[in-house]
Amino acid sequence: MDESGDTMSGGHELTVASDPAMIATLRHRVGDLARDSGADDELVADLELAVSELATNVLQHSDSSTIHLVLRREPSQWILDVDHADDLDEIDRTLPDPTALTGRGLFIVQSVMDDVEIVNDAGHRRVRCAKRVS
Repeated sequence: MDESGDTMSGGHELTVASDPAMIATLRHRVGDLARDSGADDELVADLELAVSELATNVLQHSDSSTIHLVLRREPSQWILDVDHADDLDEIDRTLPDPTALTGRGLFIVQSVMDDVEIVNDAGHRRVRCAKRVS
């Protein structure tokens, strides 16, 4: 895992190989970073779940060789940016088909995070999630 702290955005940048075996490593590292920055257990669990779902989306829906994210704490919220969302046109906010075998990841992320959006940056798209701090 490649990691850099205190990026220009004031967060932690993590990159792992686009390999299903790396999702748990990424999930645990995000949890550790959040916990070390003052997040409570409920917030850590929400961030870990969001990371798992979004990393799985990168694996299933992109041809990227890496999963790249940035986690940062702002005064009023936590921000999680996950790259490689170039194939997403919009976030579908409808309940997924309960009989479908896939397609629940973004719905799950939306249920644990306060805001989920697609952000365009220099011709690339990423999913940005925010969780407000109470």
